[in-house]
Amino acid sequence: MKLYKRLFTLIALVLALLAAVFITLQGQDGGLIGPVDVEPQTSDGQQIPVLAYHSIKSAEFYYPINADNPWILLDDVFRAHMQYLYDNNFTPLTSNQLINYLYHDGGLPQNPIIITFDDGYLDNYLFAAPIMREFGFSGIVFLITNAIHDVSPEMAAYPTHFIGLDGILASQDVFEFGSHTHAMHRAVDGVPPLAFESVSNIRADLRQSFAGPLTFTTGFDYPHGLASDNAIEALKAEDVLFAFITRWGYVNKNTDPFLLPRFSIESTMTMEEFSEYVWGRLEIE
Repeated sequence: MKLYKRLFTLIALVLALLAAVFITLQGQDGGLIGPVDVEPQTSDGQQIPVLAYHSIKSAEFYYPINADNPWILLDDVFRAHMQYLYDNNFTPLTSNQLINYLYHDGGLPQNPIIITFDDGYLDNYLFAAPIMREFGFSGIVFLITNAIHDVSPEMAAYPTHFIGLDGILASQDVFEFGSHTHAMHRAVDGVPPLAFESVSNIRADLRQSFAGPLTFTTGFDYPHGLASDNAIEALKAEDVLFAFITRWGYVNKNTDPFLLPRFSIESTMTMEEFSEYVWGRLEIE
């Protein structure tokens, strides 16, 4: 009888072990479309993922001419990203929340994230904003202010147009608008101006940008994601408190506020990769 009891116990242990292995493997199959079983992040030892998008287009304007451009996402893909963040209880942060965290020991909600857009394209207003509005999300658009006109042009597949003042005003319930320079986004012989311009010239450009239709001037986004000593000096002189680069990584209490890393979101990114980034699982060398 004792032998049968021992055999039964052994079988039960084996079955429990197999069940655990099955559950573990099931969690590694890469679907990751709905909520995942991950401990909520807290403000202690927090790291914040920052997402950098560019252009979001509907199928009408995406195919065929833009389908191979890594910086242009189909709106359905963007919706899947936002749905994932919503299902997993992520909370987008505002610029003020980021400043309070970096400078004033401000607390954060569970699973914080920052959603940014570079350049200020018309499709951010037409396609990204309505999707974010559905989920109650907010984001930050960094504008090239000399590209902004009073009235948005008609949407086209190509070229990718910039947002107008009307679109900026109509989407302020979703977006904050910060500076991506006024006229220093261009490259000279492949080198961004912030890499070689003087502090005084960079400050002059910043003042022009800050006079544009921005909703805050305490943050900045380096063109091409490249910072320089002169650019940082100019930003500090103009009372800017944080700036984003495009090096991959997470923001935490020890991050230099003028070298905040972000994840560039490309059209080739899988949902598995997206999940790794937002949950802080990516190992940064």
